Amino acid sequence: MASLLFSVSLMVSALVFGLVDSQIISVTNGEVEGEWGTMDTCPGGSRAVYYATRNDPNQETDFTSLNAIQLTCDNGGGSIITSTEGLIGQLGPGRGCAAGAFLSAFQLKVQPNGVDADNTAANSIRFRCTDGVELASAGNQIGVFGDYSADCVNGICGIQTRVKPDDPATDNTALNDVRFECCV
Repeated sequence: MASLLFSVSLMVSALVFGLVDSQIISVTNGEVEGEWGTMDTCPGGSRAVYYATRNDPNQETDFTSLNAIQLTCDNGGGSIITSTEGLIGQLGPGRGCAAGAFLSAFQLKVQPNGVDADNTAANSIRFRCTDGVELASAGNQIGVFGDYSADCVNGICGIQTRVKPDDPATDNTALNDVRFECCV
C-alpha cells in the first residue's frame, strides 16, 4: 500500500511541476505546415548537451527563418542528431549546458500563420538545462516565444521536426514545429 501511495504521489508531483521522464515534450505554439520527419536519437543512452541552429539571414522576399536544429550528444564522439532540415542559411554558433547538465526543456519563437504576407513559422528556439540555466536563443527576432515545454528530468535524447519542403510556387516556412524525446 505504501508503494502505491508513493507511486501516485510521484505521478502527481510530476504533473504539478511539469516534470516528465518517459515521453515526448512539445509546445503549443508550433505551426502545422509540412510533414513530421523521423525521430533521431542520441546513441547508447547518451543525452543532448548542446544545440545549434541554421537560420535564413535573408529577410527580404520569402524569408524562411529557422531551418534546422542540431543537438550534440554527450557520448564519447559527440554525435550530432537532427530530424528533417530546411536547407537555407548557415549553421550558427551553438549553446551548451555546463558539465554534468543536459538539455531538458525548450521554448519556440513563432510567427503565427497569417500575421504577415511572408509567413516564417518557427523563428528561434531556446533551451533550459537540467541545472536550471536557460540558454539564450540564437535565432531571428520575428515572432513571440510561447510557454516552456515540460521538463525532461533525465534530459533530452531525441528530436523530431516538422518542416515544409521548399517550393518556389508557395510561401516557404521551413521549420514549423519540433518535439523532443525524454531520456528514460
